[in-house]
Amino acid sequence: MTPVFPTAYFGSIAYFRELIRANNVHIDAKEHFVKQTIRTRCDIQVSNGLRHLSVPVIKKNGNKTVMEDIEISYTDNWQNDHWRTISSAYASSPFFEHYGDEVKQLIFTSEKNLLKLNMRITEKVLEWLSIENVEVEYTEEFTHPSAERDFRHYPFDDRLNTKKYHQVFEPENEFIPNLSILDLIMNEGPMARKWFVESVN
Repeated sequence: MTPVFPTAYFGSIAYFRELIRANNVHIDAKEHFVKQTIRTRCDIQVSNGLRHLSVPVIKKNGNKTVMEDIEISYTDNWQNDHWRTISSAYASSPFFEHYGDEVKQLIFTSEKNLLKLNMRITEKVLEWLSIENVEVEYTEEFTHPSAERDFRHYPFDDRLNTKKYHQVFEPENEFIPNLSILDLIMNEGPMARKWFVESVN
């Protein structure tokens, strides 16, 4: 069975580790929206600790809205908030100047569909990591839960198996593992690939 994953907004290090390890994956476009998950939010480190960034959405059919129909809400100026937070957090990181403009472009896209925005982000992250052997497709029908290879309800919150790297606010703050992939890329740049190549089949 091809592994089934949820979509993710700047997914965590654990998310990309599993995605890359799987090689060929399906992103579930037909599942019902699940709030307060990686589908719409990511965690980054700021000067005083952890910060959650969340994309506001419109659910046309309430809780029965499937992922491919979830639209992004632009009522609130969330794009400015996300970019201001990210640029403030990583302006002094080694690779902000290299990746910052591309991150800003992703955030300030005019894309209305959450699934498509997240797919752009995921494709860009795989490009940054120079990962070429991962094929990602959307499901065309609902995939029934499976005992294995089903990551839709996997927490992706592994705090133990993230190899340490230097973060912007160390040593003032303790190392925070398994943040958004943005944290690793801004701090390690092309070398971020090392955190995943061991998982490539």
